[in-house]
Formats: sequence, C-alpha cells, structure tokens
Amino acid sequence: MIVVNGDSFVHEYHLPVESRWSTIVGADVNLATGAGSNDRMFSTTIEFLSNNKVKTLVMGWTRWERSFLNKSNGSRYKICGDRATDEMLGDATNDPKVVRFYYEKIFNEFTQLKNMLVQMIHMQEYCHEKINLVNFATTFDRKDLTDKDLQKIASTSFISPANLVTPYLEKKAIDDNYKLLKEYISRLNPDTWVDKQVFSSMIPLREGFPQIDDHIGIEGTQHWAKLIQKHIDIIQ
Repeated sequence: MIVVNGDSFVHEYHLPVESRWSTIVGADVNLATGAGSNDRMFSTTIEFLSNNKVKTLVMGWTRWERSFLNKSNGSRYKICGDRATDEMLGDATNDPKVVRFYYEKIFNEFTQLKNMLVQMIHMQEYCHEKINLVNFATTFDRKDLTDKDLQKIASTSFISPANLVTPYLEKKAIDDNYKLLKEYISRLNPDTWVDKQVFSSMIPLREGFPQIDDHIGIEGTQHWAKLIQKHIDIIQ
C-alpha cells in the first residue's frame, strides 16, 4: 500500500483526480488536506500506520508555523496564516477569534520548528527497514533554514526569567536552542528525501511550471510524479 500525506500540494484539489501526482504514482490512500499542517499530518499518519500495513509512505512537509486544534464537534481547526477553518465543514467556517488565540496564546516559532524536526526524525526511525519513506517539502526549502534563520528562530524560544536578567545566560540559552535545531537537522537521513537532499522542495516546480491558483498545474505535477516514482523505485 502507498500512502501520501501533507497539504494542498499533496492532495491537489485543484486538479482532476486522475491528473494528480499521487494518482500517477499509484497511491492507494491520500490523507492530505488543503491548508494542512505538519502537526495534523504527523497525527493522522501515526493513526493510519497503527491500523494499516503500509509499504510506502510519502510525506510532504509544509511550513512549521501552521497547526491544528481539535474542535468540540469532533472536527479540527486548520490554522494556516490568518485563517482557522473547520477541516470537515470547509473554508466558509473561518474563525478569526481562534486565529488570534493561536498566535497570541499558543504559537511559538521555535517550538513549532523543533516539533517539525522531531516529527521528521520519529517518522524516519519508525519507518526504518519497515516502510519505504519518501520526504519532501512543499512550501519551504533549505534557503528558509540557514544558520541565520535558525539563530533568529532560536531567539524566540522560552528563556527562564532568571536568565533574562543576565545577558550571558540569555545568549547561552539561545545558543543552546540553536545548537539543538542544528543537531536535529543533522540527524535527518538524506536517503529518505527526494533527490537525496534534506529539505528538497516543490518550490522550483512552482517557479518553473504553469500554475493554477498558486499550485502547480498538470505539467508540473506530471514532472513531480516522475521524481517521486524514481525515488520509490530506488528504495524498494
């Protein structure tokens, strides 16, 4: 069984089912959703793997700022940018109050990026020698995670109030969290990524092929399908 998960660049609602790259590579199940987050993808993937035998898993990682919140009606809020919509009821359900609550009371960029890297490492170790794993990024690439970017993100991490009053201790706390992000990235196995490049991304396709609603069109998705299939053939 081939399973794929991710955001709109994995589900491709904007294309006919038969033209989507997931269909072309023979995916049996597509768990992705538009505006999906890594948190949602990780959670739904783990649940699916716990109940099904999967041969190949394709994970399309999105921006780490996104997330989800469970809803009292049994659905989820998909939190993406300035929108928080009900996963089951659609985009018309946007709730600005939830957006404000998330970014003012919950969101922390260091935590979100750290969580994404830990999720990647977990999936890598979970699938090792059991499931053929294919990773790629949909909406970011290596240029978004330079040393300068990581240092800036590390500066948003929690710092003990006792350390804030001492510049040396504050700097050390930030440096330690920067080193943690670097260490997690170093543990990612290039062999599980498209083209054997950690954080290999769909962004070049978005720049080099015609687009539909800010997503790659049929020509681009056919090209992407070839890259995914090539990787699947190598690791099988």
